[in-house]
Amino acid sequence: MTFCIVDLETTGGSPTDSRITEIGAVKYRGRERVGVFETLVDPGTSIPRFITHLTGIDDATVRDAPALEWALPAFVEFARGCVFVAHNARFDFTFLNASLVRLDYEPFPPPPVCTARLARRVVWPDVPNVRLQTLAEYFRTGARPTHRALPDAAACAEVFHGLLDLGGRLGILTLGDLHGAVTARGRPNFGKIRLADHLPRGPGVYLFKGRDGRVLYVGKSKDIRGRVKSYFYGDSRKQVQDLLTETVAVDGIRCGSELEALVLEARLIRSHRPKHNRRGKRWRRYAYLKVDTADAFPRIKVVREPKGEGAFLGPFGTAELARLAKEALEDAFPIRRCTKAVRASTTFSACALGEMGRCVAPYDGRVSLERYGELVRSLLSSLSSPGGLLAALEVRMDHLAGQERFEEAALARDRLRALADALARARVDEWLLRPGRLELRDAAANRLPLAGGALVQGGDELPIPRPCPRERADELAAVRSWLLHNPVRVERADRPPAEPVEGGAALHRLLTRLRSADRAREGAH
Repeated sequence: MTFCIVDLETTGGSPTDSRITEIGAVKYRGRERVGVFETLVDPGTSIPRFITHLTGIDDATVRDAPALEWALPAFVEFARGCVFVAHNARFDFTFLNASLVRLDYEPFPPPPVCTARLARRVVWPDVPNVRLQTLAEYFRTGARPTHRALPDAAACAEVFHGLLDLGGRLGILTLGDLHGAVTARGRPNFGKIRLADHLPRGPGVYLFKGRDGRVLYVGKSKDIRGRVKSYFYGDSRKQVQDLLTETVAVDGIRCGSELEALVLEARLIRSHRPKHNRRGKRWRRYAYLKVDTADAFPRIKVVREPKGEGAFLGPFGTAELARLAKEALEDAFPIRRCTKAVRASTTFSACALGEMGRCVAPYDGRVSLERYGELVRSLLSSLSSPGGLLAALEVRMDHLAGQERFEEAALARDRLRALADALARARVDEWLLRPGRLELRDAAANRLPLAGGALVQGGDELPIPRPCPRERADELAAVRSWLLHNPVRVERADRPPAEPVEGGAALHRLLTRLRSADRAREGAH
C-alpha cells in the first residue's frame, strides 16, 4: 500500500477565498520512501503579512513560481493511486479538492487519513496536545516541522509511521482499521474508552465487568491497555458492541510472562464463566475415550468425564472427534462394540460385526476372558507405543484411496487424524502431569515453576489431576501449546525432563502428512 503524506501552505484558512502557495509531499510504500514532491505556487493574489510571518513565504518568494493550473496537475499525477495522509487532513484535503474542482479536475476520493485524529486515539493522553510539533518531539522525528510544506510533510510521515507502530498494538492493522480509528468517536460506546486509562502496559489479563460486578469477558494481551482500547476503535461486530454496551468497568492484572497470562486467563474463565467468552463454554463439549477395565469384556466408550476405573484418552474438543478416534481404534482392534451388559457367564448370538470377523464377539463363548484380555492389553499398549497402530490405519486409508473408494478413504483419514491428534497431545500431557516439580526459564529469563501440569507461580494452584478433568483442560492446553512453541531452559526437575519417544517419529511423520493434506484442500477451495 502506498501513502502520500501531504502538507499545504496557503494564503488563509478558507478554501473558497484563499489560495495555495506551496505543496509538499512524500510518498511511501511500506517504510520505503519512493517519491518527493515540492513546489511553490503563485496564488495570483497578495500574501497576507501574518502568513508571511508564519511561513516566511511572501510575494517575492512566489513571483517566479508556476500558477496552480500548472502545479496542481503535476501533483495529481504524483499522488495517483495513493492513500492521502495529512495532519489536520480536513484542511489540506478540502483545499486541494476545492482547487481541483475550480480547474475542472476530479477531486481526490475520501476519506483521507488524519494523523491528528489518529494521534488522539493512539497517544492521547500521553501528549499534552496533538499539534504536529508536539508529536514530532514525542516520536523524535529526524524531520522537524517549520511551517513549510515539504519539511512539515516529512515530519508528518515520520509521525504517521510512529502512530502505525503504536496502533498495531491497538488492533489498527489495515486501512479499514485506520479509517475506523479516526472515526470511532462517533460510535455509541466510544466514550467508555476512558475505562482503559488506568490499565497497565505490558503482558497480562483484562476483565470487562458489568453493573453488578459480574465478569462479562476475560482476555489476555502483551499490552493490556492497548488491547482494551482497541475494542473501542470501530470494531462493529455485534458481539463486541453488545459487550461494550454492558461494560461499566475494566480491570487489568499484570503478569510476569506470556505463559502466566495464558494460564491466568484460562483459570479466570473457568472461575467466572463469563457470558461473552465462547471459550469458557467449550469445555462442556469436551469428551474422552474410556476403556473400562473393570468390565469382564471391556469396550471403548465415549464419556463426558474421566471418572471411575479404566484407561482414558482425551479430552477431545467434541464428542464427534472422540467418536471418530473410537472408530479408528475399532478398525484396528476387533474389540466388542455392542452396548449390552456382558459378564463372564453371558452368552448370546454374535452380532453382524462378529459374523463379518470385525468383532471377536466374546458373548457367544468362543473367546475366553484371557484371550479377550490380551486384546485389550494390546489396544492399551498401542496408545503409548502407537507406531504399529498408526501404520496399519494409514495402510488401510491408502488402500481405500487406491481402490477409488474415496468417501471411505476420507472417513478413514478423519478417524486417523482425530486419533493421531489425541495421541500427540497425550504424549505431552503424560510428561506434564507426572508428579514432581519442574522449574523452567523462558527466553526473557522469566521463572516458570510447574507441578503436575499446573503453573504454580504463587503456590496457590493445585496440580492438575490425572486424567485431566474437563474444567482444567484449557489450562493444561495453554501450558502444552506454549511449551511446544517457545524455547525454555530446565533449571530444576524432580523427575527426568524427558517425554516418551517410542512411536514419536511415526506420529510426527503421519501428522505432518495429514496437516499438509488439510492445507492443500483448503488452498483448493
